Amino acid sequence: MSHHPRHPHVLLALSLALGGLTVSSAALAHGTMVTPQSRVYTCFQGNPENPTNPACAAAKAVAGPQPFYDWMGINQAAANGNHQAVVPDGKLCSGNNPTFRGLDLARDDWQATPIHGDANGRYTFEFKAPAPHATREWKFYVTREGWQPGTALRWGDLEAFCTLGNTPLSADGTYKLDCPLPKRTGPHIIYNTWQRSDSAEAFYTCMDVKFEGGGSGTPPVWLDAGALTARGDLPVGSELELRVFKANGSDAERIKTTLAAGQTSAAQWPLQLARRVNASASRARIGVMRNGVITPVASATANRVYLQRGLSHQLDVRLPNIDPPPVGDYDHVYPAGIGSYVPGQTVVKGTDGKLYACRPFPEGAWCNINAHAYRPGTGSAWRDAWIPY
Repeated sequence: MSHHPRHPHVLLALSLALGGLTVSSAALAHGTMVTPQSRVYTCFQGNPENPTNPACAAAKAVAGPQPFYDWMGINQAAANGNHQAVVPDGKLCSGNNPTFRGLDLARDDWQATPIHGDANGRYTFEFKAPAPHATREWKFYVTREGWQPGTALRWGDLEAFCTLGNTPLSADGTYKLDCPLPKRTGPHIIYNTWQRSDSAEAFYTCMDVKFEGGGSGTPPVWLDAGALTARGDLPVGSELELRVFKANGSDAERIKTTLAAGQTSAAQWPLQLARRVNASASRARIGVMRNGVITPVASATANRVYLQRGLSHQLDVRLPNIDPPPVGDYDHVYPAGIGSYVPGQTVVKGTDGKLYACRPFPEGAWCNINAHAYRPGTGSAWRDAWIPY
């Protein structure tokens, strides 16, 4: 079993070695939206092998990391403009392409891009196209007002707001697609279909966005509400909740996240919380403000909380109940405690009753992957993560 992605330059070298009988995935590539970032491109940019975003991590658990490297290929070869016939409800973000099925997970923690129109209420979408094509139609949809994040996306949830024809490719390798931005508030999905005119093939893009300023072209004013300071590491499973209050003390928003392995250090857990808040909150942001843009950073002291006027906040931290290890020569009965296993140290009792030790770093990182393939002694790839104890 290989854990290494199919990088285009490796395939190109193989193609040349075989006398040109194969072509690289890059040569077959087509494109995706990068402004705002598509769901698949966000996962590609966020460490495909060990995603920082929990929704991307869940998608990786479903289909592995390779779909993130193939971000340019969410397609249907014979769509011919009949998108609803080839892409059923619940499979819009994958374009009904099984390779990308992890992108269809109904979650409310996909990382969202803040979006607002210019002074005229318009927005320029940018579609990165390694392999450009002649276009019959670009069509943009947005989820209806009142749509609930975390629900499966259906055609009935979408309203069309912009249709364009053939558009020239810009010098930077992107299509610039200027559209009037619909009036929405908070988190939504913008969906795009790209139908070629030189073949029946079409491409599909889900963009997780958060509307700011109601699409009026005026972003909200963010006021500095103080530093987010981490005074130490937290254990795996800790729950963080940012509570935002109105002037009368009632809750305006509550945003929660639970820390996984790799997110618990004093520099990392503020970053994890900030990403969750910035992806789902309407009235709060966390990060460092530069030129009006708030960007989270990995730091115990640099991030600050920003709120809309008239609001206050508090951060609640709930530590997990950590059971003591069982008596014996092992630390856990698998899969209890997964996510906190230490490479080269942790010993577990498998479902077959035998003991297994987590391999040393770096192979030992696979011990914390909660997938059937890595179940010690029984999974198809268990030897990649474990050794008999």
